[in-house]
Amino acid sequence: MRWPRLFNRTLAAPAQVHPTAVRMLEGASGKRWSSTPAFGATGSEVLAGAAQVRGRARHLRFNDPTAGNAAEILKTALVGYGVTAASLGDDDGAREDHDAGFTAWAERNQFGALLAEVADALVTDGEALLILRADAEGALRLQHVPAEQLDESYSVELSEGRYIAAGIEYDSDDQPIAYHFRPARPTDQYQSFRAPVRVDAADVIHLFRRLGAGQTRGLSWFAPVILPLNELSQLQDALQVNAKIQAMMAGFIIDQNGTGPNPFAPDGADQLNLSLEPGVMRVLPQGWDVKFSQPQQMAQAVDLVAVSLRQIAAGLQIPEFLLSGDMRGVNYSSARTALVQFRAHIEAIQHTLIVPALNRIWARWQLLESLRGSNTADPAAPAEWHFPKPQWVDPESDAKATREMLDMGLISRRMAVAQLGYDVAQVDAEIAADRQREAALGLNFSVQFKNKTESNDEQTNNGESQDRDPSPAARS
Repeated sequence: MRWPRLFNRTLAAPAQVHPTAVRMLEGASGKRWSSTPAFGATGSEVLAGAAQVRGRARHLRFNDPTAGNAAEILKTALVGYGVTAASLGDDDGAREDHDAGFTAWAERNQFGALLAEVADALVTDGEALLILRADAEGALRLQHVPAEQLDESYSVELSEGRYIAAGIEYDSDDQPIAYHFRPARPTDQYQSFRAPVRVDAADVIHLFRRLGAGQTRGLSWFAPVILPLNELSQLQDALQVNAKIQAMMAGFIIDQNGTGPNPFAPDGADQLNLSLEPGVMRVLPQGWDVKFSQPQQMAQAVDLVAVSLRQIAAGLQIPEFLLSGDMRGVNYSSARTALVQFRAHIEAIQHTLIVPALNRIWARWQLLESLRGSNTADPAAPAEWHFPKPQWVDPESDAKATREMLDMGLISRRMAVAQLGYDVAQVDAEIAADRQREAALGLNFSVQFKNKTESNDEQTNNGESQDRDPSPAARS
């Protein structure tokens, strides 16, 4: 009788096939991730750490030179010396009246300085809050409120589906309807509790860069580099102290036999201190020795500082040579490449964050001026905003590019003048006045400039034609 294979232990068991690889997400498995923290929902994580990050960023911004330079670079790139408004009304005269009226209001209220303050808060605090108010005469007044007055810890459930999250009140459709600010005075030395004041959302401009869905408050732009900035500051302090110690020559006189007092010190002098003078040669008696301190020098300290600066510049999306001020390894091509990328980043922030806020300010100014009976406002007329034109490495090439765009009809003179921060109507009036004064005095500068320009263009065209079609002698 043949036993089945199941009961025959002498037969070899079939070989088991083990997989050679396992399909998995490497970012979600493995032993090397055991000490790596995870990040939760963006909204809750930002609310949990925004206040502490803001305080540390402010400390670095006002105490660390690298952080202060970074904040100034970003602030200048965002708003510069101010933003120019250009009305888009149908009538030319009305547009000039709108622009002149808004310019006068901006000068009275130091609008350019306020924008710089808002940009600084946007970078350092991560958010900026403006309240649209009216003064005693009914004109628009902007009030910049610090971010801490909109308390992140103030969250309450209300009726009818409404709720308050981090000081912002939402309706049942999750739309902000009000902001709850805690009153404060400039003379307050310590934070105190006061009942929050409710302000309609229509009167509040809240600027912050959204990093994810569900985010209601801003996060400081220094958040990714706070730790590297702090470590770099401590490293630089240690290197400076080390350099000071290395510059100090300290000698120690050692009595190897313990025979008695210092033989170099005169009677009644300090037996512990002995100064060395230039050119002095001293003879040590038997049993005495002198040893000088030799502090350890940190090797490659400059390279380590440079690597840290590049890391911080990458976290802030600023060209490294602007952050450090070191132009030794920068040429025209590398500088232009870095500046083009940096300006693209800045323009994205300008048109997604700052321009919508400026449109609300323009609309409120138009409304209040109309209610006051002013003829320089039209609530139905929108506006476009021109930021200061960035200066390139080669201003002559930039001016030629602007002239070519004007000749090709890609931009208007109004746009070109507004990019320089001027009003085209005022510029044209000044040009007309100059022409009249030149004609009265018998002067004509335009002919000389035109002849010089045509001569330069002819030389440029000749050079380009030679590059494109070299002569037979040159080809040979």
